[in-house]
Amino acid sequence: MKLDFSLEMKLEQKLVMTQEMQLAVKVLQLQNNELQEYIENEILENPVLELDEEDSNRFDNIVDIYSDYSYDYYVDYSEYEEEKATPLNFISNTTSLYDYLKEQLGYIPLTKIEKRIAEYIIDNLDENGYFKLENKVVADKFKVDLCTVEKIISIIQEFEPSGIGGKNLNECLKIQLKNKGILDDFYEKLIDNELEAIAQKKYKDIADKYNVEYTKVLRCVEVIKNLDPKPGCRVGDERVRYVVPDVYVEKINGEYVVKVNEDNLPMLKINKYYRSILKNKNSEEYKYVKSKVEAAYWLIKSIEQRRETIKRVTEVIVKHQIDFFDKDENLKPLSLKNIAEETNLHESTISRALNGKYAQTPKGLFELKYFLVRGLCTSFGDSVSVDTMKEKIKNLIDNENKKKPYSDQQIADMLTASGVKISRRTVTKYREEMGIEASSKRKIK
Repeated sequence: MKLDFSLEMKLEQKLVMTQEMQLAVKVLQLQNNELQEYIENEILENPVLELDEEDSNRFDNIVDIYSDYSYDYYVDYSEYEEEKATPLNFISNTTSLYDYLKEQLGYIPLTKIEKRIAEYIIDNLDENGYFKLENKVVADKFKVDLCTVEKIISIIQEFEPSGIGGKNLNECLKIQLKNKGILDDFYEKLIDNELEAIAQKKYKDIADKYNVEYTKVLRCVEVIKNLDPKPGCRVGDERVRYVVPDVYVEKINGEYVVKVNEDNLPMLKINKYYRSILKNKNSEEYKYVKSKVEAAYWLIKSIEQRRETIKRVTEVIVKHQIDFFDKDENLKPLSLKNIAEETNLHESTISRALNGKYAQTPKGLFELKYFLVRGLCTSFGDSVSVDTMKEKIKNLIDNENKKKPYSDQQIADMLTASGVKISRRTVTKYREEMGIEASSKRKIK
């Protein structure tokens, strides 16, 4: 056997990730709360980093949006004599509100689509247990009528802790009274119109206004005092899931404006003393300080780059999905490639900018990836979103002859004839996702 040894030159292209690039990638893919924690750790580890005191208010905690309703009679919970036994007393402190509600959901007989809607509603409760999303947004997302959404919300509102699923404080309190079986017209008037008067203890004025006995007002006020204005806070601990938006989309003077959320992020700068050390290259500390200053510089630059990338990507999303925000229309087909073409960013960069990030919009809180929509090509050269296809399928089924309903193959053929090529299997998949039964079960004899 002959062995040959030779030298061979080979030219290859390789992308070497520098430390700076690795840092930029890491910072970009962090969610808002993760980035806050990362920055705070870097401040501890890097002595040249310090807070920009002019913007130190960014360390402030998120303001409680319900503080306007924190009347005196809500502050007295510690004065209650003895806590009544409820199912909440037996929940582990580490169980989240969302897990606890979904556990209760498991005992309710619902269809597949109803369960998906219920889970979506639960996932969109805020930390206080309020459901702030518009019912129509949910109905549009799952292609169901408003009655279906309202029915499911009503079911969730019967769960423990009582008061869950209300749109606001007033509804939350009325849900609790309803669950107790004591909600009547007078209680509704007190909650809708007299909370401020109750807070100011104007009980006689209330009695005179509604021509009822003073003692009745006192009894009703005592009941209201024992209600929970923030039922969601009673389950779990500070680790309960709470989504902090990474970006805000607001309509100002008729135009949509994108603002990256930096409210809870520390603003950084490089300490002047350490910068002065760099002027003397012969000092013993020069090499160490130089490495720390460079690390601080690249961190600050990476944070700024993250902000600009998320902003640019979100602006393209808003531009493409403008009809969703303005006209309540279905989302249009949008891919990473589409965004890359408009931003000149690599698809992998866009993916990192979207992953796990949330946008607070006039229509509610959405994960940014929600606005990426697969499309089906039409014979006219454009594309149709999956949501639009589901709507077309639902319309065909809604208007079919119930004695001779369309099969999935017939639906596929009709859609293909209209210019959208779709397979029977895809029709079946979309139909099942909408919770619509097969033709054999839809048939009326």
